[in-house]
Amino acid sequence: MTTSTVASGGEVSERVEEVAQKHPGLVTAARFGWVAKGVVYAMVGVLAVPIAIKGLQNSAQNKGNQASQLGAVTEISKSSIGSIALWIVAVGLALYVIWRLITVLLPAESSAKAWLTRGGYLISAMTYAFLAWTAISFAMDSRNAHGKQTEDARVEKFTRDVMKMSFGRWLIGAIGVIVVGLGVYFVIKGIRAKFRDELEPSGVGPVSHDAIVALGRFGWIGRGLVMGLVGWFLIRAAVEFRPSAAKGFDGSLRQVTDTAVGPFIVGLVALGLIVYGAFCMISAPRQRLKGAD
Repeated sequence: MTTSTVASGGEVSERVEEVAQKHPGLVTAARFGWVAKGVVYAMVGVLAVPIAIKGLQNSAQNKGNQASQLGAVTEISKSSIGSIALWIVAVGLALYVIWRLITVLLPAESSAKAWLTRGGYLISAMTYAFLAWTAISFAMDSRNAHGKQTEDARVEKFTRDVMKMSFGRWLIGAIGVIVVGLGVYFVIKGIRAKFRDELEPSGVGPVSHDAIVALGRFGWIGRGLVMGLVGWFLIRAAVEFRPSAAKGFDGSLRQVTDTAVGPFIVGLVALGLIVYGAFCMISAPRQRLKGAD
C-alpha cells in the first residue's frame, strides 16, 4: 500500500495544499471550469421556468426546449454568438474535467468514503467531458444541435437496453435507488453546507463569504431535488417494467407538473438550479483544490 493511502487527514491536507502551491496556474485555469459549469446549470434552471408556468396554467401542450444539460448546450448554440459561446463553454467544461480528474488523483485517506468520493468525481468528469464534446460538435456544425437525441430519449433507450438482460430490471431499480440516494446526499450537503470546506474563507468582490455559502445551500438543495426525481422515475420504470417511464431532467420535471403541487416543485427546482449556477460562477475564484477525504 502506498503512503498516500495510509496518510492521516492532516498529512493529506498538507500534501494537497503543496500540490496547489506548486501549480497555481493550473488551479486558476481550472476555476474557469466552475464558471462554465455554472452557466450550464443556470441555463437548465431558466429552461425549467416555462415548464413550471405551463404547469400552473394546466397547459395541454407542455412542450418547449428541454430543461437539461444537453438542452442548455443546445440553447447556447442558438444565440447570436453561438459558435463562439460554445467554444468558450467547451473549453471551460474541459478545464472542469481536468479539475475533477486531478481531485481523483490527489492523495487521500484509504477509506470507503474517500473511494466513493473519488468515484463520484470520476463520474462527474465523464459527464462533463461528454458535454464538452457535445459543445464542440455543435460549434463545428450547428446542424448537430438540431439532430441530437434528447436526454429523455437517451435515458429511455438505456433503460430499454438494460431491461433486455435477465437481471436488467433489478439493475435499473438499483441505479434508481443510487440516484435517489445521491439526490438525498446533495440535499443534506446543501442543508449542512458541507461544501464549505471546499471554499477559501473569503468573499468575492461585494459578495461576502456567508452570501456565497447561502447561495450554495439553496443551489445544492435544488440540484438534489431534481436528482431525486430522476431516480424516482427510474425506480418506477423498474417496478412497472416499462422503459418509457424512465425520464431525464427534462422529462422528470414535465411529469411532475401533472400533480397538484408539481408546478410549485418544478418552480423551486428551477430557482434552485439557477442559484446553483450563480453559486458556481461566483464562487469560482474561491474554489479550493481538495482531495477525496
